[in-house]
Amino acid sequence: MQLASERQPRGSRLVALRHLEALTQGELAAHLSVSQSFVSQVEKESKPLPIEVARDACREFGLPGSFFGISPDPSEIGVTTFRKSSKASVRDENQVKALFDEAARLFRLASDSSGYRIAALSQFATPDEEEAASLLRMSLGIGPHDPIPNATRMVERLGVGVIHALAPLDLTMMDHAGMSRPNAANDRPIVATVGAQPPAVGRLTLMHELGHLIYDSSLATPIRGTRAPEELRAFRFAGAMLLPASVVRSRVSESLTLHGYLRIKADYGISVAAVIKRASDLRAISPHRARSLFIQHSSQGWRRSEPVEVAAEEPLLMSQAVRRGLGSDVRAVSNTTGVRESLLVHWTDLEGDPETGALVIPFRDRANKKGLRLS
Repeated sequence: MQLASERQPRGSRLVALRHLEALTQGELAAHLSVSQSFVSQVEKESKPLPIEVARDACREFGLPGSFFGISPDPSEIGVTTFRKSSKASVRDENQVKALFDEAARLFRLASDSSGYRIAALSQFATPDEEEAASLLRMSLGIGPHDPIPNATRMVERLGVGVIHALAPLDLTMMDHAGMSRPNAANDRPIVATVGAQPPAVGRLTLMHELGHLIYDSSLATPIRGTRAPEELRAFRFAGAMLLPASVVRSRVSESLTLHGYLRIKADYGISVAAVIKRASDLRAISPHRARSLFIQHSSQGWRRSEPVEVAAEEPLLMSQAVRRGLGSDVRAVSNTTGVRESLLVHWTDLEGDPETGALVIPFRDRANKKGLRLS
């Protein structure tokens, strides 16, 4: 394996490799036939990473020669936000963050090279999340009572890249739901779902992370817990995007049965549990009624699998941006970006036939079936 450049490899990239592989320093050292103390010193950049060790790592882990030579990227700046369970381990968190770093760099480089629009989201950061959602929906031509037909495409229209299933299929990753990295310095951000999620849950996850991008670009420290103000605000914004308050007040009442909520789910692509929570937050139902509905929801086994199938959504912008900005040769793109080929294939369509362009659902004229291109 030849390095893309004979310049000094970045030792800090050894941390990225270790986290991508979910290895300890000792385990990585064994793979590279070096000592654990050597790995530690290189990661701290108190000792340089020899070119021959970088070459060995590229061969051992199937990395492009540019992996250790890429420069720090604006997409790395900022605090990563998570939707995750309390069971998520530190090792898993490091791994998904490392995956997110690679994907965020890939999208920023591809989007910038393709000339696609930048994301200008701060204009929607009004103090009232209901107002913010209304302004954003209006800017996209979505009626005040209309469902969002495709949440993924909506986010992509804003200039935000989307990745579903950031991590290759692995049950350990299911403790993380969604990720973003709010950062005013990066106007080509991404949002990602991590493991497999029901489409209705995935749509809410996307809107939640979009809320973080809109409101938390100056976030200085990690968000601690689901009750943190930033998390609660992101959930309120997500609910307002997918299910406007006017719809809740017109369709939900104290007497609406649990099965009556299924029709709202079918129409708006949001889980029954989220509809109940939204109705409760808007005081369309009493706290007592909400508790009763959640008990029924759980007793029906709906916490694991709700009735009414919501259509799955597939991202298109990442693949389109990579093809237009970086090319369709997976090896060449890997060498340009430093992203491993297997991840490129997982996140894009580079192994498939070239796309003719990503079609966007025409929100302004839903009767028009021609669609709109992303760029």
